[in-house]
Amino acid sequence: MRKKFEDITVITEREMYNHAMLYVDRLINEATATGALDEQGADNEYTREIGRVGNMCADYESIYMTFKHLKSKSTLITEPA
Repeated sequence: MRKKFEDITVITEREMYNHAMLYVDRLINEATATGALDEQGADNEYTREIGRVGNMCADYESIYMTFKHLKSKSTLITEPA
């Protein structure tokens, strides 16, 4: 596994965030193909790297991105009184 973003501890630019998300997706695909994610709670180089970069992406999202709340119709059925 070739690591990227080793010298980065925080993501502050959208372009870097996009690259990091692509990297995490590639890591997940590679780890799945090699069986590194077969065991629940596995601790290996893939899970540590996915967690490290994923946390930086999550921090970027919480600071710099605004998401619209999803609206959904209530699934509860109520009868008229």
